[in-house]
Amino acid sequence: MSSRISPDKVDQVRQASDIAEVVSGYLSLKQRGKNYFGLCPFHPEKTPSFSVNPEMQIFHCFGCGAGGNVFTFVMMMEKITFPEAVRMLAQAAGIVLPEDEQNLSDVREKEALFVANKIAHDFFSDNLLHSPEAKAARSYLLSRGIDQQMMQTYAIGYAPDRWDGLIRYAAEKQLGEEVLLRAGLVIQNESGRIYDRFRNRITFAVHGISGQLVAFGARRMNDDDNSPKYINSPETDIYQKRFTLYGLFWAREAIRRNKRAIFVEGYTDVLSLAKIGLQEVVATSGTSLTQEHARLIRRYTPQVVLLYDADSAGAQAALRGADILLENGLDVLICTLPLGSDPDDFARREGLKGIETLFQSARPLMDHKIDQLNSEGQMRSAAQRAEATRLLLDSVSKVNDRLQQSYLLRELASKLQVEESVLWSELKKSTRRTHRATESEAEAPSENTFFYTKRGSAELGVLETILLFPQLTPHIMTVLSHADFKNREIARIFRQIETDLLHQSEYDPQSYVASVEDPVIARHLSARVDNKPELKVAKKFALDCIITLYLVKIREEIDRLRLEMRRQKSDESDLHPYLHRIRELEEQKTVVESRKGLDETSFFE
Repeated sequence: MSSRISPDKVDQVRQASDIAEVVSGYLSLKQRGKNYFGLCPFHPEKTPSFSVNPEMQIFHCFGCGAGGNVFTFVMMMEKITFPEAVRMLAQAAGIVLPEDEQNLSDVREKEALFVANKIAHDFFSDNLLHSPEAKAARSYLLSRGIDQQMMQTYAIGYAPDRWDGLIRYAAEKQLGEEVLLRAGLVIQNESGRIYDRFRNRITFAVHGISGQLVAFGARRMNDDDNSPKYINSPETDIYQKRFTLYGLFWAREAIRRNKRAIFVEGYTDVLSLAKIGLQEVVATSGTSLTQEHARLIRRYTPQVVLLYDADSAGAQAALRGADILLENGLDVLICTLPLGSDPDDFARREGLKGIETLFQSARPLMDHKIDQLNSEGQMRSAAQRAEATRLLLDSVSKVNDRLQQSYLLRELASKLQVEESVLWSELKKSTRRTHRATESEAEAPSENTFFYTKRGSAELGVLETILLFPQLTPHIMTVLSHADFKNREIARIFRQIETDLLHQSEYDPQSYVASVEDPVIARHLSARVDNKPELKVAKKFALDCIITLYLVKIREEIDRLRLEMRRQKSDESDLHPYLHRIRELEEQKTVVESRKGLDETSFFE
């Protein structure tokens, strides 16, 4: 299977993946002028030298030299290849991406899954709103304050109590069982029988961040039966739980506006809180909170409130999620509900005022952990307190922001009545090995030796010029073509620019920069964007690079001819054409080196 992804698809993913949003999913950024700055994730530093340029959609670290586009950043952070980075960002953006650009059936198969989910939603929604069978479901939702408008807004439906209700409906729409099976909407048993996955349940549509319907969750109607309270779609080619937060599609603007995200466990928790006016609510929908969830939410807010059920399972889930959120630079508050309550019934009983009052008592993560350790009797003796302190430091060690880490340690020292210097010492012991590994990984990768050669440096210089100074590109195109470049990446970009200019397509340097796969080239370009020379200097530099390429090509041709001559076992007369051509090339070389009648002003007129 090819790992190559078509340029059109790469560009579609690029346009859907704002680099400032993607980077802020990994680290904290602050705007300074047009750019954003933060602590570099690729080498240890105390003063932010990591810059994100949203205009050119690139990043650059002035400390270690790391740089590139949004794909390069994900490649470096996740230790993955370019195609893997494109696929990861495509998944986050809800873009269907073929595994092999030559096999369009892959695209059609994924698109068919979206179609299947849309047909299923139409079926579920029509049943809920109009079917007599759904009377109990409508009554249940209305009793929880979910009216018809909310049912439609949040894509709620009802799966009838039939084994083949959806199968028959889909057949009428010319959609077969095989697609329903791949979409996780039906199940096939050992005997080969296929039947509806969701039956006699209220359904909740799960959307990707771009609004595409990717899955369903479903709640049982009868709480007396032994079936699970909720069942969910399995993972499919368009639905991976670790990338998906229920409600984020509707909540993201409210999260940005209110500068917080409220995490709950279930679908009805999200709906009940939305009903009373809290729109910034999301749920993990049947899975634990993941690193991808944390990075996703970090794009929209620096603060998360965990509002989980007041039972042991909910409390443990909150704590596990809190460490992941903390590790990704988020400020975490734990909100404890009264025993026997969940967000759904508490919101319906107490309303917005009650919830907001509850939020006022939300505890920072470290305070909550200390309270829990105390309540479990794990801080009675000196040995227990020491072990408990190490557990707390384990959470602090996950924080990458040194300033945030410093404040956390100061607060811990005060609450635990321990010298702050002692906590720092213990923290350094536990993280020394990790830091050594990080520093080793952060060392700049050995650059491709090609770019240390005259030809390599010249090719990189030409690429730099045409991307940073588009007005010079037509002049350069008159003397160079993609065939003049040895580096495949530069030749590919040059060929694309040639094609775009030939067809009078829009010249978009940002798209060319974003398409760079080679991290060495990406790093070089990002550094030059932040140190862009004056146009006059750029013209002279470009002409020098062009002349260097001409001279290198002449020398390479002379070397090739001389090698051919050595291989020939002929009379001197047979070598005459080679000698004649070499003399011509030597004369050309002399002319080019003298630059007679050639300067940057006349060349770029």
